[in-house]
Amino acid sequence: MTLRAYAGPVDDEQIERVRQAALAADGDVWLPGPGGDLPAEACVVAQDAGEIVGFGRLDRWTEDDGTEMFLVTGFVHPAHRERGHGTAMLRRQEAYAASLGSGAAHQQLGGNADGSRPGSRQLLLDHGYRVAFTVVDLSRPVAAAVPGALPPGLRIRPVLAAHQPRIHAVIVECFTDSGHGFMPTDLDTHLAGVRDTDLWAVAWDGDEIAGLVISEREGDGVADSPWVAVRPAYRRLGLASALLAHSLAAMREHGVSVATIRTVAENPHRTVQLYERAGYQVVRRMPRYRKPLAAASS
Repeated sequence: MTLRAYAGPVDDEQIERVRQAALAADGDVWLPGPGGDLPAEACVVAQDAGEIVGFGRLDRWTEDDGTEMFLVTGFVHPAHRERGHGTAMLRRQEAYAASLGSGAAHQQLGGNADGSRPGSRQLLLDHGYRVAFTVVDLSRPVAAAVPGALPPGLRIRPVLAAHQPRIHAVIVECFTDSGHGFMPTDLDTHLAGVRDTDLWAVAWDGDEIAGLVISEREGDGVADSPWVAVRPAYRRLGLASALLAHSLAAMREHGVSVATIRTVAENPHRTVQLYERAGYQVVRRMPRYRKPLAAASS
C-alpha cells in the first residue's frame, strides 16, 4: 500500500470508479472528488499494487467566529477496507493540515460520517474526533400547505431588488456567532446567488424586516429553504411558523411538490421541533466531528 498526491485528470477515471463503488456500499452519502483550486498535496490517493483504492482531500476555510477549519474527507473501495488505507490517508491529511496551520487560537480538524458509514465514524473516534454538532435534513410534501397568520402589525411584502441589502444584513445578524459552521458572505456574493424570489416570505414591521424564509427551486419538483431567520425582537411570537407556512403555500402555487430544509440539532431555538410542527419529517442526521488541530499527532 502506498500514498501519493493526486496526479491530476489522469487519476480521475480510477477515482470515480472507486467513488461509485463506495456509494453503492454506503448509500446516498456525500463523498469528495477532485476539483476546485486545491493544490495537488491537498488531495491524497491510496494505491494497492499500483491500483487506486482510496481518495481523500483536505478543504480549508474560516468561520464567522474566527475558527480556522481543516475538513478531512475521503473514501476507500469496499473490497480494500480494513487494511489501513483510511487510517493512512487520515494521518497524512492531518499532517498536511498541521503544516498549513497559522498558529491561530482556534484551529480545528473536521470530519463527517453519518450512520451509514460506521467504519468512518469509528476511524474518527479512534483518532480523537468528537461530535461538535449534528446537521439534520428534513422534508415534507407541500400539497396541503396554506398561509399562516402573521403576528399583529407585520405583513408580507413582495421581494424587490432594493430589499436585498436589508435581507442580507438580517441573515448575517441572525446567524453570526451560531457556532455551527456559518460562513458569512459579502453583499455582492449574496446578490449573485439571488433567485426564485417568488418563493420567498419576508415579513416587515413598517420599514424593518422582522423575519424571512428564503427558498429556492432544486429541480424535479423540489424546493429547499436554506435560510430561515427571525430577528431577536420578533422571536417567540410564532413568526417563524407563519413564514414557513407562507413559503410552503407559495411553493404549492408555483408547482413545487416537495420542500426540504436543513438545520442543526443543537440549535438553541429548537429548530428541528419547529420544522416538525410545520409538517417536515427528519430524513437524515449527519454528525460533524471535530478536534483541535494541535491534537493532530495524538
